Amino acid sequence: MADKEEFPWGTPQEHALICKKHDLMPIDVTCEDCEEFICSKCAKEDHKDHDWDTISTAATLRTRGLLKAMTKIEEKDIQQIDEHIQKASQQMEENKKRYENEVLKLQKHYDAMVETLDKIKKKQEKIMRDGLERKNADVSKAKSSLEEKKKKVLQHVKSIKEKGSTMTDIILIKTHRELTKLISTEVDYKQMSDFLLRHERGDINEAMLESMIGQTFDAERFTVTETDSFQLGEEAIYVLEAMNEGRCLLTNTTLPNVVQLSKSGKKEKQFSVDVGGVCVTDNNDVYVSDVRNMSISRLSPSGSVSTVFSTDPLEPVGICQTMDGGLLVTLRDTKSHYFQPISNSRRLVRHVKWTGNVIREYEYQEDGQTRLFTIPKRVTQNGNTDICVTNETSDTKGELLILSFSGSLKSVYPKQEHRHNFFLTDVVCDSYRNIIVSELQNSSVHLLSSDGEFMRYLLTENQVNNPYSMSLKKSTLWIGDYHGRVKVFQYNPYNKV
Repeated sequence: MADKEEFPWGTPQEHALICKKHDLMPIDVTCEDCEEFICSKCAKEDHKDHDWDTISTAATLRTRGLLKAMTKIEEKDIQQIDEHIQKASQQMEENKKRYENEVLKLQKHYDAMVETLDKIKKKQEKIMRDGLERKNADVSKAKSSLEEKKKKVLQHVKSIKEKGSTMTDIILIKTHRELTKLISTEVDYKQMSDFLLRHERGDINEAMLESMIGQTFDAERFTVTETDSFQLGEEAIYVLEAMNEGRCLLTNTTLPNVVQLSKSGKKEKQFSVDVGGVCVTDNNDVYVSDVRNMSISRLSPSGSVSTVFSTDPLEPVGICQTMDGGLLVTLRDTKSHYFQPISNSRRLVRHVKWTGNVIREYEYQEDGQTRLFTIPKRVTQNGNTDICVTNETSDTKGELLILSFSGSLKSVYPKQEHRHNFFLTDVVCDSYRNIIVSELQNSSVHLLSSDGEFMRYLLTENQVNNPYSMSLKKSTLWIGDYHGRVKVFQYNPYNKV
């Protein structure tokens, strides 16, 4: 069999190549499957089931289609290459813009840190300046006392020198006593004269400074690896909340209860309650939005359900714990059309204490008139205190709203021009304040920055099929899909550059 090499067929003076395996056999066959030039014996022995032909026949066939092939290359393939070149150039420009945007964000944060340091510096300078003025004011008083003392001493000395011979004995003794007393009287300025305020410099801790200025990470290096999966019927996994890295609570669109399962799919417990959302707190307490009873209830380890507070007449759906130790609940009225709220409709996120006492409501934009939500569904709070809410606007469309904790609308994802293609169904945030959203129609999971800018796809249709619900517990990402499938992934978000 001939070696895999480029044979010099270029000139008529060159001798025919001989097969190394079969002596004296010329290489006159080409194997299309192996892309090798071989002899006829090789073709019948080692390549008998392959697509082969004589070199002359293959060359003739190629010659016939060569002009057509060249035309295709010139008209289509080259055009496609040009399009890829143009896209590459556009991508380079887009990458440069993103780089400049990230550098600008870094500069703004740096400037804010420097401004804060400058305020601290000026504060300490004022403390020292006030101390200097206070100390010098005391010293100035002492100085004035000394100058007055000097004046009096000189007056007494002059009086004695000029009039001492004419003074009576009594006046002389009296004047001398006053002078002696004046000289011996100390003006206490030494204790108050020292400026004792000192600046004790703090340690310049590089790690602490790096933590303050933030860290640069490459989102492309984030890894999401499937570890487990199980099937729970054929209906959409409507609610999914991890209790820990090994078990979760969930329900689908037909179950009348909440089921506790291990990540292998083993059923461990069930609770008789129709829920719109589940919240597992930092203390492992479980709160649910009880849709049927329009209330927030608590699930006990024994399997019982107890009402904590009522939300009537509003129906609760999404629920999560806040950083300040309360709850965020998404609520809607049931009297108006699902996707067409009227003037007195209520569609909001409510911040409450564990007892249900209202702390704040998020219902309108800053003008007090424009609604924030059509149907607020899932809610979570990011590590920067922002509130992230999925908002359904129709049966097939859903967006993500990011609100500051004070209530102002910071951003909406996706941008207006892309919203008709998206149906965002759930949202979670990782420990680095990145936002993760599930998109139902295009079978994808998106990774966003904390300000709602798209960074990359975490998962696509190759890994998930119409994701409907999610939960993130430490490094374990749970995803329930529209067809009853639950997948568990190992999520490694941080890769410091």
